[in-house]
Amino acid sequence: MSYSSDPRSRIHAPRLDRRQLLKGTAAAGAGAAAASMGLGHLTDVSAQTQLSFYHDKSPWQDFFVQLGASAQEAIGIGWEPTPYSDTTSYQAALLAALPTDQAPDMFTWWSGYRLEDLYTQGALLDISDIWTQAIADGNMPESLAAAFTFDGAQFALPSNVSYWPVFYNKRVFDDNGLSVPTTWDEFVGAADTLKAAGITPFGATQVGRWPAFIWFEEMILRSDPQLYLDLTAGVVQYTDDAVVAAMEVWKGLIENEYFTSFDVDMNVDIPPMFANGELAMYPIGTWYQSNFIDNGMVPGEDYDMFVMPNINPDLDAKSIIFEAGALGIAANAPNPDESKQMGAWWVSTEATTEFANLIGDAPSNPNAVSDNQAVKSLIDMLSADGYTLYQRYWEASPVPIVEGAVDYLAQFMLNPGDLMSVLESIQQLADQTWAEREGQ
Repeated sequence: MSYSSDPRSRIHAPRLDRRQLLKGTAAAGAGAAAASMGLGHLTDVSAQTQLSFYHDKSPWQDFFVQLGASAQEAIGIGWEPTPYSDTTSYQAALLAALPTDQAPDMFTWWSGYRLEDLYTQGALLDISDIWTQAIADGNMPESLAAAFTFDGAQFALPSNVSYWPVFYNKRVFDDNGLSVPTTWDEFVGAADTLKAAGITPFGATQVGRWPAFIWFEEMILRSDPQLYLDLTAGVVQYTDDAVVAAMEVWKGLIENEYFTSFDVDMNVDIPPMFANGELAMYPIGTWYQSNFIDNGMVPGEDYDMFVMPNINPDLDAKSIIFEAGALGIAANAPNPDESKQMGAWWVSTEATTEFANLIGDAPSNPNAVSDNQAVKSLIDMLSADGYTLYQRYWEASPVPIVEGAVDYLAQFMLNPGDLMSVLESIQQLADQTWAEREGQ
């Protein structure tokens, strides 16, 4: 896949510096620092080094163990992964450890504004040299660097890059005479057909807090991508008429009873519901599909993906949400040089191919090849049709806004009549947060 056709070359992500946010479209471009040093100075390390590695992706624990064994064989460095099953507990534990001598060598986090907090605390090791070499080797697209760049330097690597389509059960669609919807009317029409057949059209949950933003970001993006960019950048208010209109669409979907109960667990309940045909569609990152595979589904045969249609029929833009997970090295890492060599190996074609195929996700390395037919078809479509990527809401706006918003959005899901009070509450958070940032 050439860079000219690679959807990763068309990324909209906030480029951050310590003093201010560059508001507006914030298109990701040449974000990588032009560091001149290579990675040769990282090769003289112990053949038996075992790094400490923390993460909150417990379903991937076995995959991380396997990657550690592969790294041990390839470069003489492995890691001991420590999983946390709950994201909120993980954040608290890691934030407490990073400033101390108990910091792990490496850890997963999130990009964009989520990573900015760790950068401003001095908790991250500068790894611009790894990025420079990886870009030169063709192992990472330069456009992706913006999600990890602060003050012109890079402070994390992509742990994974995921797209956010709608997964659909192919058997359910076939049994009900449905084809992939390409317009909003077809999307809602499919939901009506499925509901009449006793099948839940859409999956959604507020369990775990963060999933509450999933349908919110889709409603805004499908109404107007520029509205999404302006809202996350503080240019447009949450109480703007266009935002209210997008929320009214979501409210209508809830009132039409198209959704699962909002207290279902996305890891425990949704995968078997989807596999058994009780649930037809679920918008989520491509990283999630290992849950479907674990329930006996075959990508491209039992399930596939499509991009949610635009709500506005006059909107020609082809847009999709993307998520770039972060793999960081602690500034207080016990083994910084060995951690950097592990990072350089992690972005290699060998490592990204293995990891992407273990988790069933899209590889972050343009040279890596996925063995997942559904993923390959999605990437081919995004490339051929010129889709633009927009950073996931969780990373696309300042943390205090997003952390408060997910709780208010969960309130809206349970009580759709609270629409305006929810948006007003989020805007109060936004006003306070942007004012504080302007004063820094």
